[in-house]
Amino acid sequence: MVLGSGMIPTSYEPPPDRRASPASLRRKFFMAVVTMPLVLTGCDRPTPASGTPDSAPPMEISASDRDASLDAIDRWLAVGRADNAESIARMLATRLPNDPMVAATLGQVLLMRSAELREIAGEAAASAISAEAAEMFLAADQGGRRDAATLRSLGVAQERSGRLDAAIETYRRAADEDALTRLYLGLALLQAEKGEESVQLLTALSTARPDDAFVRAALAEARFRTGDTPGAFNELDEAVRLAPDEIGIRLRRASLLRRTGNARMAIESLVAIPDSERNQRMVVEELAAGWRSIQRPAAAAEVWASRARSVPADVPAALMAAACFAEADRPSDAEAWLRIAEETSPGDASVAAERRRLGL
Repeated sequence: MVLGSGMIPTSYEPPPDRRASPASLRRKFFMAVVTMPLVLTGCDRPTPASGTPDSAPPMEISASDRDASLDAIDRWLAVGRADNAESIARMLATRLPNDPMVAATLGQVLLMRSAELREIAGEAAASAISAEAAEMFLAADQGGRRDAATLRSLGVAQERSGRLDAAIETYRRAADEDALTRLYLGLALLQAEKGEESVQLLTALSTARPDDAFVRAALAEARFRTGDTPGAFNELDEAVRLAPDEIGIRLRRASLLRRTGNARMAIESLVAIPDSERNQRMVVEELAAGWRSIQRPAAAAEVWASRARSVPADVPAALMAAACFAEADRPSDAEAWLRIAEETSPGDASVAAERRRLGL
């Protein structure tokens, strides 16, 4: 998450039944599931790399097998196995290519996979899978599935894949009937530099939901972007009061402190975050930005290096460590992290480009 412009995590509606909406794929429940049979014939075979259906004609399945497959997807997601959920969802979409519920379900799974990838390697790495999710939600929309949850998810996928204008129009379609979509619309308008409209929308939403910390935090960002810094801090203080342990809101406050010249206070607030959460990518991004804003690139480099050590697949973190060490005039450390990136991702063009940029 990029705190200056990205969406704030939310937890609004109680999850509806999955038969009514694919949004229930986000249900927060835990089940003691050790294994779950893949109910589709041959679902353990490799999926084509492009993620498109095979050239053979689709093989129809029964309604009961369809529903059992959707249940299996939910259960795999509940135990944190989005990879297995994706395998089933792709196979189901191959066999039922014109089923809008199936398309929406695959879109939701892909959106979750993009969130996983974003945490590992950052926003750019997740863009392609977000674009594929958007295609699935569009198929569901065109197939007649136009409930608020599907439209909201379509907007999120469009936004994450760099189609902000399309996302705004999609959010507008569902905003009147859905509070969560109104929040996303307000933040998307802010990214599109439509600050006054964003403030107006989020102020109305805050009036309707005065105890919603996420709405208060979003309104704080909107007020700051439109020049009302005191109002922004008032909203953030209230958001922190309502949800003192919510990491996304604490990050929003740190970001605002940094951007108003109080970087040391921002750093102190982030260092106080528990170790178990401090190495999350969004925390690392903000903490490193704080150190760099007070001309401490070596400290920023150590933050990125810690992230890269704990999540070796996060090659961009290794590259950021290298860049910050180079900025701190520590070329040997920069070289070490470039080599780690090269060994982790051989032939990666972004790694070669960063080496050229740093002149190492």
